[in-house]
Amino acid sequence: MPKMLSEKDLTYPEALRILEQEESKRDLTNIERYTLEYLRKFSKIGDPAKAREAVERLVKELDIPETIAVQLVNVKPSDVSEVRVFLATLNKVFTEEELKKIIEILSSTE
Repeated sequence: MPKMLSEKDLTYPEALRILEQEESKRDLTNIERYTLEYLRKFSKIGDPAKAREAVERLVKELDIPETIAVQLVNVKPSDVSEVRVFLATLNKVFTEEELKKIIEILSSTE
C-alpha cells in the first residue's frame, strides 16, 4: 500500500486522473475500482486543470474555504438555491451577485 505523504482535497476530475494513471500501472483494489467507476459516472468536468482553476477562483475571489469550493466544483450546482445549501455552514452571508458569480465560475469549466 502506498505511503501517504500529504493530504489535499481533490476535485472529482483530479481524483479520476490519478486513479486512471494508477490503473494503467497496476491492478486496483476493490475500493479503488468502485471509486473509479463512481468518478467516471459522476464527474461533471472533464479537465482536472479547469476544475482546480475553478476551486482557486472561488477561494480567491469569493473567500470560500477550499473544502467547500471543491464540493461546489464536484457537484456543480446550476442555480442559486443549490449553491446556498453548500454555503449554509459558513458564517458569511453571500449577496445575490456573489451567488451568481459562483454559478458563473462553475459554468466556465465547460
